[in-house]
Parts: sequence; C-alpha cells; structure tokens
Amino acid sequence: MTGIDQEKAAEMLGKVVLAGVSFCNAAGEVIENRQYFGTVLRINEQEGLVIVSGIDGKEVKLPPDLEQYIPASPGTYTLKAIERVVVNPDYVSTWSVHPSGDDREEKGT
Repeated sequence: MTGIDQEKAAEMLGKVVLAGVSFCNAAGEVIENRQYFGTVLRINEQEGLVIVSGIDGKEVKLPPDLEQYIPASPGTYTLKAIERVVVNPDYVSTWSVHPSGDDREEKGT
C-alpha cells in the first residue's frame, strides 16, 4: 500500500465497520474465521484502521487498505461466531490472512 486516501479516511471516522477475517494455512485452507465490528476511531499508516469494538469496547486494528472497505447495504448482519446482530453498518470488508512467505500474505476481497 502506498499511502492512505485521506479523503476516504475522513469520511470513515466515526462510522461503523463490519469486517470478516479468514486466517489460512500454507495450503490456503481456512483454519479460523473472526468477525469484528465497531466505530472507526482513527486511520494511519502505523496502526491501520482502528475501531473501538462493539463487542468488548477494546481497540481493534484492521488493515489500512481503504479501497477494501465498501459501503454496506442497509440491513441486518449476523456475526455467527458470537451470535451478535449488527444493524445498518456503514462499511463492510473481508480479508484473508496467509502465513509469512506466502505471496498472498494479506488480501482484501
């Protein structure tokens, strides 16, 4: 990534993000899924996109590639892993994380 889109970053501050992250093994098989949601606190090169978790109030750092955060369609989203419902988030994003050495280390989809 080469810099953060400051205009989009400003638009995203204070908005609710829902993100799904799949952790994969070296063969590319998903070994764990995590879901996060919360309000965007800050976005910078050092920390990425930082939200305050809507689950436990802690800060969560997500990847800073803002092109991968797309406007969410209105509706109800269910976080199956924790049986939590999020209504009308502002942005959604999904990510796949691969082990170091894999040329696909972190990709948004």
